[in-house]
Amino acid sequence: MGKLLNLILAALIVAGAQAAQAQTQPQPTFDVRAQQAALVPASRGDLSRAGEWNRYTIDAAIDPARRTLSGHMRVEYTNRTTAALDRVYFYLYPNLSEFRGRLTVSAVTVDGAPARFAMEGGRFLLRVSLPETLAPKESVTIELDWSATAPANASRGAYGAFNMEGGVLALASAYPLLGIIRDGRWETARPSARGDFVNSETALYDVTLTAPADWTLVTSGVVVDGRLDGGKQTARIVSGPLREFTIALVQLKAASVEVDGTRINSYFRPEHEQSGHLALRAAADALRAFNRRFGRYPLAELDVLEIEARTFLGVEYPGLVMIDRRLYDRGGEGLEITVAHEVAHQWWYSLVGNDVQAEPWLDEGLTSFSQIIYQEEVHGPRAAERELAGFRQSYLAARRAGADGAVGRPATAFRGNYVALVYAKGALFFQALREQIGEEAFDRFLRGYYDTHRYGRVTSAELVGAAEYSCSCELDDFYRDWIATAAPVKVP
Repeated sequence: MGKLLNLILAALIVAGAQAAQAQTQPQPTFDVRAQQAALVPASRGDLSRAGEWNRYTIDAAIDPARRTLSGHMRVEYTNRTTAALDRVYFYLYPNLSEFRGRLTVSAVTVDGAPARFAMEGGRFLLRVSLPETLAPKESVTIELDWSATAPANASRGAYGAFNMEGGVLALASAYPLLGIIRDGRWETARPSARGDFVNSETALYDVTLTAPADWTLVTSGVVVDGRLDGGKQTARIVSGPLREFTIALVQLKAASVEVDGTRINSYFRPEHEQSGHLALRAAADALRAFNRRFGRYPLAELDVLEIEARTFLGVEYPGLVMIDRRLYDRGGEGLEITVAHEVAHQWWYSLVGNDVQAEPWLDEGLTSFSQIIYQEEVHGPRAAERELAGFRQSYLAARRAGADGAVGRPATAFRGNYVALVYAKGALFFQALREQIGEEAFDRFLRGYYDTHRYGRVTSAELVGAAEYSCSCELDDFYRDWIATAAPVKVP
């Protein structure tokens, strides 16, 4: 018995020493300098703000035969709130019913030691319990092993940005994404399918992906290193400051062009070559126009990807937009303006973020208005007036049908009038604001709003504050009538 006890004690001492060694071993340093490659030279100074952002290091493999992304993730997380934290939440988007996929987590460590974790919220949330309370401004390193599986040929009823179909394995939100905390409270509500799913904070990503060599990797960020080994390819990708990192694996044709230092890539099916080049031209024209009117797009690459997506026409991710195949079938103005809309989201959502569930009008309204800017810059005033008339017609039809309402509401609050109010009335609000404060002040507003809130997350009050600052005027009544209530308004 004594010998057995000695052996047990010895084993415990060794295990304790190993655990202590694991916790005291120096952690690898995140290479912030390498992130410069993801930014155009004029924007590399933005990395002076790197201390504001959490950092993801991901090493994962893609298996298109199994439709999986599996790997290891290291997150350097800093408590930027004023409250001490005893847990950290991650969002597991593939576990939402609309994604029809699966994301599992098999192991979690905190600062090198095994940590307790649990699924919550119908497996949408991963709660990681911290072994010690994390005080404000303190940091912790969380590591996870995870695997995500996408459905196949599910675009008719599921979210096409997480799906394998038509030569594309789209893996949007396929890794555990840090949750958002505000005023000491984690945002844990399951997102509604009405509008966009993902709320996230700007972060830096250093991602290494391995995939079969006969597929093309399409991701946010830029490749800084790569190698081929037999039938496998491995690429290291850095992101620059991004709200999230998006991955796809494709077997498509491609065309590219450079605009203002940003390389734009268009990926499309072979039978859609003409539409693929139209999408490329629309993205180039939009980037050029919005650079001039809003402020410089900071990233060195932007991808436009054709996918199967029957439940939407286009969706934006940072540095990568996905467009439904049906628009490529038809080509023409529908494809062009959808691409322009999703490119505008690179400013309004990706760079200037907002709560897309609680205040969807902030990004969708301004992005829809940006279609008018696109038409002005690319096709002239008559095209811009036609674009404005389309929004006017959509909103006035809803108003005549008794479906008018406040625009500034959560996505779940709308009943059959989401597009007419959030997109159309939202766009008309910005046109009315333009006429209210004048062209010069409105241009100051757009550029100042972008410059001040780039990489941040805004509220309606902050948008109104930016507009009031630009015009040195008071806009409370104007905002109340257009956005906060359904008061009668003069439609521009």
